[in-house]
Amino acid sequence: MFLVENRNLDVPDIDYRDTINLRKRVRYRQKLLNDLRHRFRKEYLGLLIQNKNKKGPLSEVRLGEIVLIGDDIKKRMHWPLAKVIRLIPGKDGKIRTVELKTRTGSMLRPIQRVYPLEVQSTETPNDPLNDCTITNPISSISSDNLSDPNDSSNVLPRVSKYGRVIKVPKKLDLLNQVLCF
Repeated sequence: MFLVENRNLDVPDIDYRDTINLRKRVRYRQKLLNDLRHRFRKEYLGLLIQNKNKKGPLSEVRLGEIVLIGDDIKKRMHWPLAKVIRLIPGKDGKIRTVELKTRTGSMLRPIQRVYPLEVQSTETPNDPLNDCTITNPISSISSDNLSDPNDSSNVLPRVSKYGRVIKVPKKLDLLNQVLCF
């Protein structure tokens, strides 16, 4: 009895209980998610589309705004979100079509099938290419300050849009090196 090793180290009651509690917890979380989805679909999206029909200053779609793309085939819960890239006016000058950027690509949709969310964005769209700005342009530097091109005190630092100084990497220049043997 003591000479034979007992290889079964499991505690069957605890293992069985943990699987039952885990399954209950998974079912509970799935039920909460489904209830939240159902409530969101009925309350928020239903009211959002009803309020869209009321003509007001907030119902206009603006550039850079996040919108829902309406679709007759899909349920409201599965309507994709998109960002307005471009507003396209009709012949009468009113905006009739918008270009939208979704997760999968961009598309053109009529304004009647686009539903803006309640939250209005006040930001203007930023150009991602203009991350770095120069504090003082080179054209405003007088020729007196350009006496020594190797002097690093005259060089103005480039600053990012967040205010950090951008360090220029030092490159290996073998042609201008003085070699001593």
